[in-house]
This record gives sequence, C-alpha cells and structure tokens, in this order.
Amino acid sequence: MSRRTHGLVALLATATLVALLIAWWAPAQGPGEPTTGPTLPTASAPSVPTTGSASSSGTPAPPTGPPAVVVPGATISPCRRTGGTVPLTVVTFNIHSGIGRNGLQLAQVAGEIAAVEPDVVLLQEVDQNRLRSRFVDEAAYLATLLGMEHVFASNVERDGLRAGDPVSDYGTAVLTRLRIESWTHTLLPNRPGRQQRGLQHLVLRLGGRPISIYNAHLDHTTPSLRQEQMRLARDIIGVDGDPVIFGGDFNASAGSATLALALDPAHTDLVDPWPLVGDGDGLTAPNNAPRSRIDFLLADDEWRPTVMATWQSAVSDHRGVVGRFLLRSPRVCR
Repeated sequence: MSRRTHGLVALLATATLVALLIAWWAPAQGPGEPTTGPTLPTASAPSVPTTGSASSSGTPAPPTGPPAVVVPGATISPCRRTGGTVPLTVVTFNIHSGIGRNGLQLAQVAGEIAAVEPDVVLLQEVDQNRLRSRFVDEAAYLATLLGMEHVFASNVERDGLRAGDPVSDYGTAVLTRLRIESWTHTLLPNRPGRQQRGLQHLVLRLGGRPISIYNAHLDHTTPSLRQEQMRLARDIIGVDGDPVIFGGDFNASAGSATLALALDPAHTDLVDPWPLVGDGDGLTAPNNAPRSRIDFLLADDEWRPTVMATWQSAVSDHRGVVGRFLLRSPRVCR
C-alpha cells in the first residue's frame, strides 16, 4: 500500500479506538437509567437565581429570597383557660401579739379579721406561751374564734422567765377555712444580734386545685439583711409550680430594693396588685397616722385581683390589709 493508504488506515483505526473509549467512559443514559461507569469531576457551575417556577424537567425550583420566619409552636393550638374562676379573700395582719392600749385584746383582733370574711389569714408577731400574753397560744385561740384551722411557725424560742414557766415561742401563723395539704417553714438569713425570721409556706386546696400561700416577717433594722432574706424567699417562690400568693410584713416600702427583688420578672411572676385595684394609698404603718406601706399581698398571674384595702386597727401598731382575688381557670393545652 502507498504511504497515503497507510495514513488513511491509521486514521480510521485511531477514530474507531477513540469512539470505543468514549462509549465506555460516558455511555448514553435513558430516562431512569443508572450510570454504570465512573463519573469524571467537572467544574461546578455558578448558581442561578430562580423565580420559583417549575424547571424544564417538571421539578419545582427552590424558592428565592429570605427564608420564612418560623414561629415556635405555631402548629400547636394555644393553651386556653377552661372553666370559671374561684374567689379567695386573703388578709395579712401584724397583730403586735394582740397587745393594745388596754392590754391583751385578742377578741378584738379576731373581730377585726372576721369583719372582712377572709378565707386565709397571714399573721405576724404571734406569741405562744409567753408571759406578756398570758401564756396563750394565740394562733390556736384566734383560729377557734374564727372557726378556722391554723399553722404556727416559730422563729424565736425562749426559756421561761420564771421558774416553772414553759418554753415560749414567737413567730408567724396562717389561719384558713381551706383544707391544709402540707406546710413548711424555712429560716431566713440572719446576723448576730438580729431576730431570726422565717418564710412560712402552706399548700391549700381551692376549687380542686393546690395553691401556695407564703407568709413572712422580714428584718426591720438592716436593709441589706432584709434584701438577703427576700432574695431567698423569692428564689423559693420562683420555682413553685402552683398559683402563689405571698404576703406579710416586709418592713420595706413599695419603691424599695427589697420589694424590687420580690417582683423581679427574671425570678418570679409576682405582681403588686395595689396599683391595679387598691383603695387609697395603702399605707399601713404606724397604724394611727401611717406613713409607709410595708405590709403586702403579692400574687402571680394565676390570680386576678379585684379588691385591695386596709383597715385601721384598735389594737395593733399596723393596719390590716385585705385582698380579694379570683383564681383563674387552669390552662388546657392541645
């Protein structure tokens, strides 16, 4: 063969070999046919914005623009309250051990409390077996006069002043018409030379639900100690899962750092109902010409306050405080 013929044969052989290689590396694919050979790496193409229309293959193209805002729980029905409200009337009263100008006047104290028809009574400065109050168990005595149950919590225990006198106690008490399910008493921070204070807690049953009632009488001498006491009380109350009412003689005014601790939304849901429904200025001490509001009833958002008022006492050096509340129906989540 001539050189020219040899060249043509070689060219045809080369073309045939190239065609076979191409067929082996990149076989034609039909719809739904899997790839059988290795895939060669290719440069990625830049993304092209789409408008949300379907592609030529019929597959919807991804949406463009910022991602949609997802609201947590948006697909869950809200937790609604079902049922009606249940009323509760609460009193807080520093009774000055029931000792007034005419000596021991516990019957008068009971009469003042009875006049507002409470369901729960928080008492401070309560004696038990003390000489000055004729060795009366004051919480039990008042509970009997009012037809209530009671729990006394001792903050200070003293030996008898005279030979043969019983050990005496001084503290707080809660009286109630409701069923008492449980109770605790926590001693609050103290310093040498100061009177011990405590936080009294009762779990009661109202409308078939447990509710928490807290009672405290805080230090009256040192703001920093009072704040330590309130901080611990607040931390205990802040983890309580039941509807809460917290009251007592806080020895601190409405604008004080002590009360701000109790109302700190980072720790509790407590609010002061007085600005919402209070009658008058709410001043409670001293009784005859009050200059300060230091006796409080605070409540969390499970309660709707309807009335807050004070009364002038014929016995104590504090005015009594009465609050009327409606316990909201429980939330039901679906």
